[in-house]
Amino acid sequence: MAPRAALLTAALLLLGGCLKAPSTVAREKGCRSCHQAHYVREGACQDCHRGDPGAEREELAHGRLLTGRAAEHRLEDGLGPREGRRLVEALACRRCHTIGGKGNHLATSLDAVVWKREQAPLVTSIREPVENMPRFGLDEAEAEAIVAFLLRSGRPDPPQDTYRVHFTRGTSTSPTVFEKECGGCHLAYPPALLPSASWRGLMGGLDRHFGQNAELDEPQRARLEGWLVERAGQARPGSGGAPRRITELAWFRDEHREVPRGAAARPSVRSMANCGACHQDAARWDFDGDRVRIPR
Repeated sequence: MAPRAALLTAALLLLGGCLKAPSTVAREKGCRSCHQAHYVREGACQDCHRGDPGAEREELAHGRLLTGRAAEHRLEDGLGPREGRRLVEALACRRCHTIGGKGNHLATSLDAVVWKREQAPLVTSIREPVENMPRFGLDEAEAEAIVAFLLRSGRPDPPQDTYRVHFTRGTSTSPTVFEKECGGCHLAYPPALLPSASWRGLMGGLDRHFGQNAELDEPQRARLEGWLVERAGQARPGSGGAPRRITELAWFRDEHREVPRGAAARPSVRSMANCGACHQDAARWDFDGDRVRIPR
């Protein structure tokens, strides 16, 4: 009887060791159930990384997740936003895009898309653009830094996106002074294509305007110059500060790099400055590349 009792006691002890008492420590929920907390002074996890902390499935919890330098957009002294600002200014991104409410409308307003898109497509579109944007040779960390600066400059509830490559002319159907005085000889180009210094230089030398005398009465000249300067674009690094010809700008040449050699010399085109030859809606300041037709 004693051996059987001893064996039963040993079994009970072994079983008791395997059946542990329930833990009294509460299990972390949300992001911290898997990730260690950091930068808690900046707010909740989703404030920096987005995602859905309430989701239990990983693919849902990590939806629209921000990682790496892109997640530093809330850090006041973060390396990501500072490096992103430097790159945006060095590459003159506002020459075509609107960032932080400033810039031009030659291309998509980045304020309107940066908070809506996933990080991976944003980085890819910066490093390997598929449309007319030039390739700057940026690495992934640099692209993430730009995303961080864009996030910091924009807001989660941005205004509606602007139409790509379409300048605002206003609601009036009457010709502007610009169209009346300049449109008779060439397209009345959108003022945003040149910086203010260029328009001041051009308007200050109308008596020798590309080999022609295009002088105006001083009140009219001053009024037109003010109108152009008010709507001018931003100067781009490497442009010389006050370029006189749009066709000589680096961004213009890059935008037209796929135009066949010799096309500008065709009688139906005559010059790269003759935008209306290929852009059917150039008179409405609509230069959408999807509607380009190069005449033979």
